[in-house]
Formats: sequence, C-alpha cells, structure tokens
Amino acid sequence: MSKVLFVYYSYTQQTRTVADTMADVLRDRGHDVTEAAIEFTDPKYSKHFQTLPMKMPILHITGMLSEQRRKKIGEIRVPPEATHDGYDLVVLGAPTWWLTTCMPMRSFLHDPAAKAVLDGTPFAVFTTSRRYYKDNIKTMRELGERAGGRFVDETHFVADGNQIMSMWSWLAFMRHNEERDHSFGVSMPKPNLKINFAIQAVSFIGSVADATLAARSAQT
Repeated sequence: MSKVLFVYYSYTQQTRTVADTMADVLRDRGHDVTEAAIEFTDPKYSKHFQTLPMKMPILHITGMLSEQRRKKIGEIRVPPEATHDGYDLVVLGAPTWWLTTCMPMRSFLHDPAAKAVLDGTPFAVFTTSRRYYKDNIKTMRELGERAGGRFVDETHFVADGNQIMSMWSWLAFMRHNEERDHSFGVSMPKPNLKINFAIQAVSFIGSVADATLAARSAQT
C-alpha cells in the first residue's frame, strides 16, 4: 500500500473540494491517503480569512496585493502529518491570489516541514483560480524542487465566465457565501469550480498515480 499526502490551503473550500475528490480516487485504488490543510495564522492577515461571508471582500482581497506581488511569507500552522517523510507521493494544492501562489501555501513551501516531506519524493501540483494560474504553478514547482522534491505533473482548475463576469460572480459569492445565479438582474457564471471539475480531477490523479505509484509497486 502506497502512502500519499495532500497538502493544501483552502479558504472558500474549493481547493479542498478538489483535493477530496482526488484523495477518494486513490483510496478507492487501495492507497493510504492523508490530507493536511495548512492554517493561516498570521496576525496581520488571518483575521480577514477566517469566516464567510466576507463583508466588503474587495477591500480584504486588495489588502494582500503588495505582499502577494512581493511573494512574502507569513505565519502558518502546519498539521503534524505534513512535517515528516515516509510518503510515496505528495500532491500540493493552492488557490491563486493576485496572479501567484497564496501566501499560506507559499509559506509552507519555505518552511522546514516542506523539505522534510518532499526531499527525494515525487510531487504533483494543482491550482484553483478564476483565470490566471501559470505563476502559481511555476512557484509551487520551483519551491517544491528547491525542497528536494521530484516534480511529476501539474494541472489547473478555473472558474466559468470571462475575466469581468467571473470576478463579479466571485465577489458576490464571497459577500453572501453562496452561488448567485443573478446579480442586479445580470445572469452570473459559476463563481468557483466548473461543474465538470471532477472529471478533470479524476483523470489527472489517475495519470499521476499510474506514473508514480504503479511504477513504485513494479519495482518492489
């Protein structure tokens, strides 16, 4: 039985939903799967990311712009499961904040715990975002490899709608903590994951498992 670790940060629970879907696939295949959610505890920022709905979401989100663009790190709590080695595969998941990896997940990848988990271990990454994901993937891959991990594959999940409409729908979701079909009489796209995201998630993790866990089983 191979051991797999999912490490992710999720505020709106979209990244967690993807991780749960992938984890269930591997459990059905007979693998030992652990999920570890990073907690954002930095006193300067975490108060804005504790509950939903969020009043005036645009103000809270823009408040992270400078730190995100400078790729700063902050205080986090790492679950004990994500502080040691012994895994055959690690899957990293993070939402995109201002074009790059969210601060909590970036902070984990700078933490000594990441090296303990990733050193010599195959890892894959996935992102959730409204539109832009490339720098998020690039950052997680680079930091994962810097921690000693062996990059395997990546994928991204994006929301419905164009740039303007997806932002409008997402802000409405943050404000009310539920999907809104209409806002001010305008039809809204889905604010978060596309309705068929699970098909992509199942296909991706199946491919990663075939390339890593199946190969390991053949060697042993």
